[in-house]
Amino acid sequence: MGNCMLVALSFGTRKPWYNDMMSMVVEKEKKDLRQTLLEKLLSLTSDELKRRSKNVQKRLSNLPIYKEAKVIMAYYPLKGEVDILGMIRKAHMKRFCFPVMDLKTKGLRAFEVTDLDKDFIVGPYGVREPNTEITKEVDIKEIDMVIVPGLGFDRARNRLGRGAGFYDRFLKKIKPPTIKVGIAFDYQILESLPIHQSLDETVDVVVSENFQI
Repeated sequence: MGNCMLVALSFGTRKPWYNDMMSMVVEKEKKDLRQTLLEKLLSLTSDELKRRSKNVQKRLSNLPIYKEAKVIMAYYPLKGEVDILGMIRKAHMKRFCFPVMDLKTKGLRAFEVTDLDKDFIVGPYGVREPNTEITKEVDIKEIDMVIVPGLGFDRARNRLGRGAGFYDRFLKKIKPPTIKVGIAFDYQILESLPIHQSLDETVDVVVSENFQI
């Protein structure tokens, strides 16, 4: 009886330590995977990036959920990311908003853009984002679709971001019927990702050059 109680107490006292250890393991795995995927992204030639991006844009723009969406939150691509600006320039009868990083809340706010050439400034971390002095903020309840970038996605539609958590905090606020669509190149879709269940957000659909999950 005493031994059973001792074992129970032992496991009880070790649980927080065990959780911390597992959290550190996950963070290490995510850091290593980010580095691997980022190196691959940055290795793409300009021609390869354009070709692959066009294939993703074609598949995404043909989806009924995209065709039916009226207000879409997009993103301005960083180096190596899927470039969707061409698709946006060709879109008709749709409103597009882009994220602005709120450094106080570590979250994102959406601002509507009507001119891809004039409405942007360089924001934190070198990311191009809407100039809030000349663009209008959009209530997230108005958004029909959020197009979500990422370094990686998996078959369960988990997402691996760059580590700052801006998108995770934003996506937690997105409720149905708004659709969250992750887009990536084929090699960015993995069987599984290291994740924190309570922190990392999933998307509803993942679209790549040749896949839809």
